[in-house]
Amino acid sequence: MNDLDKERQTEGRKAWYAIQTFYCKEEHLGKYLEEKGVNYFIPMRFVEYETLDGKKHRKLTPAVHNLLFIEKEFTEKELLERVKDCTIPFLLVRDRSTRRCYEIPDHEMLEFRAVCDPNYKGTLYVDTVTAEARPGQAVRVIRGPFAGLEGKLTQYKKSYYVVVTLATIGVMLHIPKWYCEKSTNHNITIIWSTPCRRTTYVWLVELFFKFRR
Repeated sequence: MNDLDKERQTEGRKAWYAIQTFYCKEEHLGKYLEEKGVNYFIPMRFVEYETLDGKKHRKLTPAVHNLLFIEKEFTEKELLERVKDCTIPFLLVRDRSTRRCYEIPDHEMLEFRAVCDPNYKGTLYVDTVTAEARPGQAVRVIRGPFAGLEGKLTQYKKSYYVVVTLATIGVMLHIPKWYCEKSTNHNITIIWSTPCRRTTYVWLVELFFKFRR
């Protein structure tokens, strides 16, 4: 059995990679990856703007810049070979100690995509350090469209939010506290279960904000 077969056997379960881009090129990179047969996801949100004639419009834009996720349909070596002619700079987000790519299990990615629904109003996006630092109570949502979601209930500007995080991004969902019940799971603020030391998260967030503009 060669190395590629071993990688497929040990890491064959459906998963996703996080990708860091630069200079707000996440949508350009997404289109390129799509042309190469790579499935991707960019968290989006609606932004309202007003034209000169006074009409208001909504435009779908990335919720955060320089971050996207791709489905792991190939080994890392196969993926890099497939995109070797890419002219848009990017980095696969890796564990700082092992240098292996972080892998996000598919069921966690499905949950994350659900909470990033651009049609749901009142969602805030922050970095993971900010999300983790907020005080709150571990809860499970028991009512509404996000029933079953686990996160941290926190108060911000007199409103309640359920916080979940993934890679370098934290999502704060505006959910009434009476939609939640206390949870005994004290590690639910990070829905990405891949082991990661806090110093690595800090490094990822620093990298993210260095190039987000």
